[in-house]
Amino acid sequence: MRTVKPFISNQELKPLISIIIVNYNGKKWLDKCINSLEQQTYTHLEIIIVDNGSTDDSVLYIKKNFPSVNLVQSRQNLGFAGGNNLGIAKAQGELIMLINNDTWIENEMIQRLYEEKIQKKLDVIGPNELLYDKSLRPLNLSMTSLDSFGHYIHTDQISKFFYLSGVCLLFSKQLYSDTGGLDNSFFMYSEEIDWFWRLHLYKKKIGISQDQKIYHAGAGSTGAGIKYLTFLWRNQNTLQMLLKNYEWHNLAWVLPIYLIINTAEMTLFLLIGKPKISLSYIQGIWFNIRYFDRTMHSRKIIQSARLIPDTKIFELMYFGFAKFNHLIHFFKFS
Repeated sequence: MRTVKPFISNQELKPLISIIIVNYNGKKWLDKCINSLEQQTYTHLEIIIVDNGSTDDSVLYIKKNFPSVNLVQSRQNLGFAGGNNLGIAKAQGELIMLINNDTWIENEMIQRLYEEKIQKKLDVIGPNELLYDKSLRPLNLSMTSLDSFGHYIHTDQISKFFYLSGVCLLFSKQLYSDTGGLDNSFFMYSEEIDWFWRLHLYKKKIGISQDQKIYHAGAGSTGAGIKYLTFLWRNQNTLQMLLKNYEWHNLAWVLPIYLIINTAEMTLFLLIGKPKISLSYIQGIWFNIRYFDRTMHSRKIIQSARLIPDTKIFELMYFGFAKFNHLIHFFKFS
């Protein structure tokens, strides 16, 4: 008697992708974002939304309009890293996709991005980033370089970038676990830079898709411009990142220059009447003094597992002072 094998669809043969969206008061973005995910040709997906204690009725809106979404509620705002880590802990998928709430994608993007990841044997891949209304950006903001002092600068050099924007990333859950993922102590900003620095140290392969696109509004939860919390979080995290990832002999010259740059910026903000922004630099240093032991514990793990020296890291970095461009950006959009 012939045994008839049950039908298995091509989608079921593909790995489950768990999509993690961290939401904080982003109700206005959710409809377009989730609808674009539910219309994907790659259907072996689970959508997990981590709500970081929203007060704009996001939770009720999700429950009413998207019952198939796995909603994870946090009573407090865990930040970007903490929110994503909570979602990943709940994820059932072999693959993880992080995606911002203020984005939308076309219906074949996940399928094509997955195929490109496999074809190029990449550990982490991200799509090209365009404006929310589909207009072009002057540079691909998905790929970004970094100077020696932890300050980012956007680049159009496809062959030389340090990290990919956390707006949308696709990777395996096993890789995330093996490399430590996003650090919960980074409440907001630089958390993906810190992780990609580690990925480089561990010789992982990173790539950007030039053909696949994500449409991003930007500052969907935090807003743009010169904001105290933005500077505070960056000042806390940048120094922490340097302490964790550099070899000691390079910290000996990087840290003094980093502190000189910070002192110059503090003076500038005092002169233009923004004393609270100046204060954020001092608070950033105090934060790192307060949590120095925790940072050193992380550093010990990273340094014991690294596979390449800092000389290779410097080859990936921007040569110069990216902070000049950074300040121009803040003043331009303030």
